Amino acid sequence: MTLVLDNKRKGRWTRWLRRVGIYSVATLIALLLLYTAFRRWTLLLPPDDDGPALPKTAVVEKSDGGLRLRVGKSTLERGDGLWRLTLDGKPREVGHAHGLLVRRLSDRFDRHMHALLGRYVRSGFARWAMSNIVRWRFRELPERIPAARLLELAAMSRTLVDTREYDERPYARVVYYHATYDVTQRLESSPLLGCTSFAAWGEHTANKHLFVGRNFDFDAGEIFDREKAVMIVRAPGQIPFVSIGWPGLTGVVTGLNKSRLFVALHAARSDAGFAAGTPIVFVVREVLERAHSIKEALALLKKAKVIGSQALLLADGDENRAVVVELSPKVMVVREAVGPRIGLANHFLHRKFKGDAANDRLRRYSTSEVRYKRLMQLLRRFRGRIDAPTSALILRNRTAVDDAPRALGHRGVIDAVQATHSVVADLSEMVLWVTRGPHLVGPYVAIDLKPLFGVAVGTSYSPPKNIPPDPLQGSAQLARYRMVVAWLEYASRLELNGKLRAALDYLRRAAAAAPKLPRVHKRLGDLLYKLGETSAAKDAYKTYLGLNPPYLKDVEAVKARM
Repeated sequence: MTLVLDNKRKGRWTRWLRRVGIYSVATLIALLLLYTAFRRWTLLLPPDDDGPALPKTAVVEKSDGGLRLRVGKSTLERGDGLWRLTLDGKPREVGHAHGLLVRRLSDRFDRHMHALLGRYVRSGFARWAMSNIVRWRFRELPERIPAARLLELAAMSRTLVDTREYDERPYARVVYYHATYDVTQRLESSPLLGCTSFAAWGEHTANKHLFVGRNFDFDAGEIFDREKAVMIVRAPGQIPFVSIGWPGLTGVVTGLNKSRLFVALHAARSDAGFAAGTPIVFVVREVLERAHSIKEALALLKKAKVIGSQALLLADGDENRAVVVELSPKVMVVREAVGPRIGLANHFLHRKFKGDAANDRLRRYSTSEVRYKRLMQLLRRFRGRIDAPTSALILRNRTAVDDAPRALGHRGVIDAVQATHSVVADLSEMVLWVTRGPHLVGPYVAIDLKPLFGVAVGTSYSPPKNIPPDPLQGSAQLARYRMVVAWLEYASRLELNGKLRAALDYLRRAAAAAPKLPRVHKRLGDLLYKLGETSAAKDAYKTYLGLNPPYLKDVEAVKARM
């Protein structure tokens, strides 16, 4: 009897285990099928290419600067520490030429961004999850991008080398990269929240010309500084424009068109949050290609559907006027100048955003407010004397309000030695100055836009001169700071790989070399606390709090820990 019962129990267990196995295999197959369907559904496919044959390689030519690459009417050359890229033609031709000309550089940016993701997202599962989240959120992104830009991106993607080391194929990568500006705005510590711009004209300038100055801080690696590009774009039926960015960028963050309209883009925040919309770099490009005046630019921006909140400086050399546009997915307001000058950082100032919590948090928790106050103080100080060199002097300012001293590299100043590019423009004379690098230390290279845009010049014409380098160039102070930055970078790598004691050694070196730089002592205190050395961590934190730290969030975290 007992044997019969045991056999029955064993039979029931066997049948149960068999069912569990069948159900598990069926569930796994179903999940794999669903995931395969998800990947296919969210796969971004380029539009068909049914146009005439395009060049398969670039032609190498000799030039004053050494060598020039040519594809059709488009060219690329290196001069004065800048890439100069001329793109001429219809979207498909321009995209193809752009891709062929900068393929090597695009590969470097590809690898840099891939390595950056791997550095901050160490887990393979986390990277896989992030990849799928991006696919889901941006599954309809091509529908939000103008058709001409999609043709351009598709043509560019076909020139890129396709390797299996990336999660996405070239077309999808190119599309996603052009939404990077909008994606990174979602981060609490966005690398875009350090930009400063201004415009001055009339009685505020030395010769009544309209001058603009702009620092674009994208804290995502020095490659964006070293490989900056000045791009001249000409398309049939569109206004020619020049864009300052990096090779592979078809949108615009800083630009000026033939109609003397200047646009500078600044990341911002508002309670409107984020919405389905067009990547902002394409919105700015549309403004430059279609608007002859501030009025026309405002009409285009009002119709645009943007993903996040942005502040834009619009300056018009014909009208001798500038405004700031404060734009969110729900509302657009225009902030007019009070007197012949206007400035902006990253927070909104219009009364419409007075009760906006997200904007208020950005103002208080980032460096935006202190940079704006210092900028306006300098504009008042140099009233009547602003010209190109003085504009550069303002952009290179590394002291706080009322000339309070700050350590080199302190984030709470206009020039935090991290700008990807800095630009000065005389919109009345159509002359542009772009920093050679590193950051704002080297000279501002003069570029006369009149010949590039086909504007006639008088018989007494003389080429514009470069703005001299910062006195910091070649100094021991700069050499020490760059070594400190290298040590901090290396300490981060060591810490991510679990080599905490080795990382601690480099952080102590950095603290000794830059005793007044807040972030060094914050990093040192964090690591000491992690190692359980609370007394030493407290000393590092006390030093940090006494150095006017720039970020309120970090101050609150340190005080809470202490």
